[in-house]
Amino acid sequence: MEVILKEDVTNLGHKNDIVTVRPGYGRNYLIPRGIAILATESAKKVFCRKQKAAGA
Repeated sequence: MEVILKEDVTNLGHKNDIVTVRPGYGRNYLIPRGIAILATESAKKVFCRKQKAAGA
């Protein structure tokens, strides 16, 4: 399961990283606590647009 991190997570990644985690960890811990969002195709596109806008 791929997720986009909304904040830094120790031993996992930094804010705005797209990481692969086990489904239970993502579904039961990261997403409910607002630490990450599910990395669907549309979420990845929005993420890329925000990255480009921030860099411009």
